[in-house]
Amino acid sequence: MKKFIVLCVLVVAAGVSAKTIATVDGHAIDEREANAFLKVATKGKVTYKRLRKKDKIALVERLAVDKMVLTTAMKEIGKKERESIIAGFWLRKKAAKYKVADKEVKKAYKENKKYFKDAKGKIIPFAKVKEVIRNSIAQKKAVAKMMKKAKIVMDGKVISGPKKSKKHTSSKSKSKKVSGRYSIYVVKSGNTLSGIANKYGMNSKQLRKMNGMSDTDILKIGQKLKVPAK
Repeated sequence: MKKFIVLCVLVVAAGVSAKTIATVDGHAIDEREANAFLKVATKGKVTYKRLRKKDKIALVERLAVDKMVLTTAMKEIGKKERESIIAGFWLRKKAAKYKVADKEVKKAYKENKKYFKDAKGKIIPFAKVKEVIRNSIAQKKAVAKMMKKAKIVMDGKVISGPKKSKKHTSSKSKSKKVSGRYSIYVVKSGNTLSGIANKYGMNSKQLRKMNGMSDTDILKIGQKLKVPAK
């Protein structure tokens, strides 16, 4: 095999043993890793067992590099750096799903042109930074979508979070509620709160709220209620 794709393969064994084909500084390289690499490199046409001896050696040497880079990096890179790398990878992956029109990119360039300067202080041409701007806009869109669903609580109070959907109200009752105009209705024998509310295009809850009534308050004959003006 003349050419291999540079690929770092990490296989996590979940209680299933895999045949070790080599080791590098005591770190095992198993057949599953080899086949995972070959699946990408040969588009699934070749497996480790079907390789000739010299190709198996070449593959193991390639995987040994990946294994050493990975294990060394995990030792030397701190938790914060690893988190930063993972976050950056995730954000780029999410941003790749967003298509940003040239119109958006050009607009962003014009609005922030003064910030795109080279070492000599000269404005960098649009063509040289357009992809950087495009990626930046895509990432902002990915973050905006994520934060739309995030609930932020500070000092026991929600300061940001998903907006609750408003209950549908008829245009008739809504206009009456917004106008602020009202009439007085005198409660008669046989009246019910729901009956009065329906008469004026409201529901019981809206009528109670309009009159400062609690759920336990009952109607009395002769009681005066505020109702929407007709």
